Amino acid sequence: MNRELACTYRACAQITRQEARNFYYAFIRLPRAQRLSVYALYAFCREADDIADSVQPVEVKRSALGQLRVRLRSASAGTSDSERDLALADTFARFGVSVDDLDDVLNGMELDLTLHRVQSEAELTRYCYLAASAVGLATLPVLNDGIPPTDSMRDLGVDLGLGMQLVNILRDVREDLERDRIYLPADRLEAFGVPVEDLKAGRPTPPIRALLADHANRAEGLLKRGRELAPLLPRGGRQCIRLLASLYGTILEKIRAADYDVFSSRVNLSTAEKLKLLICELW
Repeated sequence: MNRELACTYRACAQITRQEARNFYYAFIRLPRAQRLSVYALYAFCREADDIADSVQPVEVKRSALGQLRVRLRSASAGTSDSERDLALADTFARFGVSVDDLDDVLNGMELDLTLHRVQSEAELTRYCYLAASAVGLATLPVLNDGIPPTDSMRDLGVDLGLGMQLVNILRDVREDLERDRIYLPADRLEAFGVPVEDLKAGRPTPPIRALLADHANRAEGLLKRGRELAPLLPRGGRQCIRLLASLYGTILEKIRAADYDVFSSRVNLSTAEKLKLLICELW
C-alpha cells in the first residue's frame, strides 16, 4: 500500500472513530485490510449524511449528493482522481463491493431531504432499507472476505439493518421531533390512538408506550433474524455481526427498562458497556 493510500485509509478510520463509536468498536477485531475498508465505506456514507444534515437549501444539498454520486461511480470504476476517494476505490477493487448498494445509500439521503412524516409501515421499511440495510449490504462483501454474498446472506443483512434503524428511530424520537420529523408511521399512530400532539408534548402516555413497545418488538425480531447471518461469515465478519446485534439489542433493553420514556433523555451506551459487549462477543 503506497503512502498516499495509507494516509487516506487512516483518515477514514479517524472519521469513523470520531463519528460512529458503535461501528468503530464493532469492526475493531477484523483483519486490518477488511477493517480499513469498512472505515472507508463508513467515511463515504458519513460525507453523504453530513451533506443531507447541513443547513443548505434542499436543492443545494441535492446537487452536492449528485456530485458525490459521480465520484462514487468513478471510484467504483477505478478512475477516481480525488485523493479522498482513493480508499473507496481500493475497497471496490479489493472486495467487490456493489456500487448499487452505495447508490441506494445516496437514494436514502435524497429521500430524507424532504421526508418529514412516514405514512405507513411499508414506507418505513423502504426508508430503513435505504438508510441502514443498504450500508450493511455494501459492507457484506468485505465481511465475507471478498466472496460475493449469497441471496440468503443479503436477506439476513437486510433484516439486521432494518432492526438497527428501527432501534435508532425509537431512541431518537425526541431529537427527530425537534427537527419536525416523525418516522413512526401515521397508520400506527392512528391504530394505537396516539395524536401527533401527544408525541410533541413529550409525555409517555399509555398509548404512546404501547406504540413504542410494538415498534420495539418488531425491531427485536429483525435483530434476531439478522444475527443469523453471523455463522454464515468467516470468523472476523461473524464477530462483527454478533457485536452489532448485541449493541443495538442492549440499547433496546435500556429503552424498555426506562418504560419507553424516550423523551427525558437519549439512551446511549457507555464506553464500559461497549467494551463489555466487545469482550463477550469477540473473545
